[in-house]
Amino acid sequence: MNTRNDNKNTGHKAWLVLVLTMTIQAFGTMTLLIPPVLIPALSTEVGISTSHLGLYIAVAYLAAMTSSLGSGMMLTMTGPIRLSILCIASCAIGMLVFLLDPSLLTLLIMGLFIGAGYGPITPCSSQILIKNTPKQRLNLIFSIKQTGVPLGGVMAALIIPALLEVMSWYSALLVILIALIVFVCIALFTPKDWEPENTAVSTSFKEEFLSALKTVSSTPALRTLALCSLCFSICQLTLMTYAITFLNKELGFALVLAGFLLSFSQVSSVVGRILWGWLADRYFSPWSMLVSLCIGMILAAIAVFSINATTSSIVIALFFILYGATGIGWNGVYLTEVARKSPEGKSGSITGVTLSATYLGVVIGPPIVGMVSESTGSYGYGFLFLLIPLGIALLLLLGTRKAF
Repeated sequence: MNTRNDNKNTGHKAWLVLVLTMTIQAFGTMTLLIPPVLIPALSTEVGISTSHLGLYIAVAYLAAMTSSLGSGMMLTMTGPIRLSILCIASCAIGMLVFLLDPSLLTLLIMGLFIGAGYGPITPCSSQILIKNTPKQRLNLIFSIKQTGVPLGGVMAALIIPALLEVMSWYSALLVILIALIVFVCIALFTPKDWEPENTAVSTSFKEEFLSALKTVSSTPALRTLALCSLCFSICQLTLMTYAITFLNKELGFALVLAGFLLSFSQVSSVVGRILWGWLADRYFSPWSMLVSLCIGMILAAIAVFSINATTSSIVIALFFILYGATGIGWNGVYLTEVARKSPEGKSGSITGVTLSATYLGVVIGPPIVGMVSESTGSYGYGFLFLLIPLGIALLLLLGTRKAF
């Protein structure tokens, strides 16, 4: 009877921890996406043009990559829950800086603070979840947590425009800032037993980083996962960056229709993240799941390349559903396997190092695909170019099967 109650309490705590980490992930993603949503108002009232968004994204993700690399040392100093709270506080500070003096410079400073806060969020959540989640549910719980990313995107796309209907962009940003501050204050009361043990051992950045880097580079499974995440993130960001331009400017689809068709990929990515996690826990090994997802991405890239002006909207929607489910829905299974293969107590720092490869793909992928598209005269060939990184990822997975 006591065992049953203990299992019930453990399961209850696991879901509460999931809610906490998912909320943090959603808040971080929403904050990161605020400038792209606000850009029409900012261009009119502040003089920040759409072309400046590229600078903001580059600064934010470079900061995220850097802070992700340093997350191991920060985790040992503060613990993952407290560091997660500091991450949201960093996002709030960036917003405050921009609100005090709206300009291009402060927008980039905001990107620096938000990126610095965004980078360690996933390493923190990995270390929190690996400690508080029953092993038989790891893939499912990690995958559900990662739905916080598209959830944050949906929040940015729905909440900010709704606020702009009744107030100025400045007031809307202030409301979000207050919400972040309130969340930080509430999260400070998180139960202490949710915090993984032995996280307060002091270490230098150099020691922690080099140790994590050595572990990833010398462990075949972790090395493959890191390199595959770089390739997969190129595939993911290519869809988000160029799909609407491809459909609207090149093929002549109405802008509203192009956006509507792309939205199918976001919905399927949420369903896919949860479904792949559930399948990986019950029926497939993580390795076979990742191989299947990689093959799905290859088929999706070929499918998008085949789209022309006469392709029906239903067919395009089906192509984007496949693309979203695989090309955006791979993160949960990947992060679970990174945490599972990490030495005990080091899942946060190891995740940080592998995520730096993921963010590198985010930074370099869209520009490379853009150059390929411009040189060939078609964004379709940009999507076809994805067969190269995805082919490399597939070969890496097939070559290291025994390591999994």
